[in-house]
Amino acid sequence: KTVPGSRVAALRMDIANEQSIKEVVGKTVEKFGNLNIMVNATTVAAGKLVEELSGDEFDATLHVNLTGAFILARESAAHMQSGGNIIMFSSMYGRVSPDPRIYIPPMTPNPVEYGVAKGGLDQMIRYLAVHWGPRNIRVNGVCPGPFPNANIPDYAKDPKYAEFVERLAKKVPLGRVGRQGEMAGAVVFLASDEAAFVTGHILVVDGGWTIW
Repeated sequence: KTVPGSRVAALRMDIANEQSIKEVVGKTVEKFGNLNIMVNATTVAAGKLVEELSGDEFDATLHVNLTGAFILARESAAHMQSGGNIIMFSSMYGRVSPDPRIYIPPMTPNPVEYGVAKGGLDQMIRYLAVHWGPRNIRVNGVCPGPFPNANIPDYAKDPKYAEFVERLAKKVPLGRVGRQGEMAGAVVFLASDEAAFVTGHILVVDGGWTIW
């Protein structure tokens, strides 16, 4: 939908469906006339232990987090005729393994297919940055650290959620988890002209989690 009197449009897209991606990118260009910046913040995971995860669930996660991300980037870049900017959300778990001792029920385990997908996304960012560099299309990523989601009702209402956040904080050199809004600055920087000479970079915002 389009918000009256503004330059904002909200469109529904299925990141797992190539035709849906093409339609939304096309409609965006049709409305605004061009496409300069694309931020991909989609993700999905089954949230199961390795022993419980099926091959189909593993494939489905990779399809959204990798195949969907690739198609969205490809279709967006096709419309960036005068250069552009692509930013993708990675994860600290694309770099290091999660500590199973942190994810005590009712918290679901941090699943293997999620980390595998994010590690692959990091390489995709580097590859596309090289491939599209001659077209002046910058491709970068942001790598969030521990930003627990307190908006998940089953977690937020459980007193053990606070214990989970405390366990996360103990592994962070800064001694706390990420705060709402602290990812925004990283994205704005990479999207801005101040980062005009930055490409193929994955900006880590993790409070130091991955440095030890």
